[in-house]
Amino acid sequence: MIRTELKRAFCSKAFWMSCGITLVMLAFGSSDCLASRGDDIIIPKTWWIIYLNAVLLGMKTALPIFYPIVVMIPYVLSYRGDRDSGYRELILIKTSRKAYLRAKILAVASSAFATILLPCLGWIPVCRLLGVTDRSYEQYYRHMIHFAQSFYDKHPGWYLVMYAFHAALLGTVFAIVGLGLSAVLKNKYVALLLPFCYAIFASSILTALLKDTFIGKSLEVMKLMPLQMHYSKKSYPLGFWTVPIYEVALVMIGLTLFIVGDYHVSET
Repeated sequence: MIRTELKRAFCSKAFWMSCGITLVMLAFGSSDCLASRGDDIIIPKTWWIIYLNAVLLGMKTALPIFYPIVVMIPYVLSYRGDRDSGYRELILIKTSRKAYLRAKILAVASSAFATILLPCLGWIPVCRLLGVTDRSYEQYYRHMIHFAQSFYDKHPGWYLVMYAFHAALLGTVFAIVGLGLSAVLKNKYVALLLPFCYAIFASSILTALLKDTFIGKSLEVMKLMPLQMHYSKKSYPLGFWTVPIYEVALVMIGLTLFIVGDYHVSET
């Protein structure tokens, strides 16, 4: 069952389309770093700064804003498709409900994770070709790095890989939330857009309402990718646990909605 669901997820056109969208967003983010601003002195860009610009630093950075909706594209609405077409009932004749739900969750999570991870890893060698490796220019960009400075100094390439995996994990979290919403909401398109709307709401209105508390800062979805924003003991009482607890809470909400929604379908 798991193999079948994974094959359906990764062999779909929607999966590769979402990977392409992520890659376009990375290219758009890097263009901000590569563009000449007419300065008298042009400082060469190191390739890892070009990459970080695409992921979280640049003025044109799109990934931290749109990842909650991009990860919904590959396979999140597949459950609704199974349910509406009668495929779910057919599968349950051959396997148990528990096995079906487990396979669906794994397929949604895996496809969302890969949707972000594969383009992010693929963009690293591209930035390697676009930028320079001379670390003598690093002094001009050192102020941009506020998390794991020693790791960044020794292994800049692995530092980028760390951010790629972190971004993919965030995408997985919101895909599971979307899966849960698709199981309880009648309108599947609302289920697709609601996590993205929450990201905007949490990063603007909710943050403004709770701006004087660490909770308000912790809920800024669009600022989750920069690790230093939430893993700073000086800014948040929860310190390093801020992001993991937030992610676990969202995942539990998504899983609960999915299981409860499917249970009501079985009852009817």
